[in-house]
Amino acid sequence: MASSGGGDQWAWLGLLKWSLSYSDGTRPSEESMTPMSAEDKAFLESVMKDGIIDEGERMKFILKEMADALDVMKAKSEGDKDVQEKLSEDDMEELLQELRDIVEQIDYARAFAAMKGLPFLLGCASERKFVPRSIRAACLGIVATMCQNNPAVQLQMLEEGSIPKLAHIYFAEFPTEYKSEEELDEIDGLLRTKAVQALSA
Repeated sequence: MASSGGGDQWAWLGLLKWSLSYSDGTRPSEESMTPMSAEDKAFLESVMKDGIIDEGERMKFILKEMADALDVMKAKSEGDKDVQEKLSEDDMEELLQELRDIVEQIDYARAFAAMKGLPFLLGCASERKFVPRSIRAACLGIVATMCQNNPAVQLQMLEEGSIPKLAHIYFAEFPTEYKSEEELDEIDGLLRTKAVQALSA
């Protein structure tokens, strides 16, 4: 699994215990207030620094990890057997889910679009040769999330000519030979659905 880059995930619990040790809520805070010692200040600063994730930096980290992982996939598809895999497909899906959670906030969606994240997502979703379908579908899901109720991102999609790319992804996923109904529902239908969601957002 990729490093989260955010420090101790349980730092908030230490902060709560520390806060409760100074105020139990039964007396007014003015009565229980005492000046903080240097040790307490250092502890509080450490928790605030390590316990809060910078979403902008996190998006950059995810983009870099994904780019590195996709370079490995491309090299493997071209026959390079010496290349070492950094992330599994599950790890990549997990990073993309985290990215989707971040860009659900409109301001972060705009920030990610400003990082040129949309061309990356659409390029990844368009690559049928070496990118797994689950990763392609996750990328389309992020595009749909970013565009929903976000005129600035929608305008950028139009200006960058992304609508024809999404339409191409949709039509490229129609089967060219007979497949079972189960396969169509679980595999091909997934990408077409995600493409339609991105187009309709």
